[in-house]
Amino acid sequence: MKFLSLQPISLTTTAEHRIHQRKWAAVVILVIGGLLLAGRAPVPMTFSYFLLFFGHAGMLHQMYLKRDIPLFIINIIWCGIDLLGMVRWWDI
Repeated sequence: MKFLSLQPISLTTTAEHRIHQRKWAAVVILVIGGLLLAGRAPVPMTFSYFLLFFGHAGMLHQMYLKRDIPLFIINIIWCGIDLLGMVRWWDI
């Protein structure tokens, strides 16, 4: 249970800035994937789920670097949901 009680760490200003930029890139990817999925755009649905997966995976990585455990865990869950969506659309 020590893992769940970890506190976010402080990083250098440069590292914080880099994480902030990467989070914004992930947000853009997530919004595009969400709009494609919700708008039922004429693209394969797996493409939308790929975008959502990569957006959540990007956030997952940044939350790990920051040691933000609650957001790390929720992004693990979202990656699983995205993988489930891909599998469901592939009809495996």
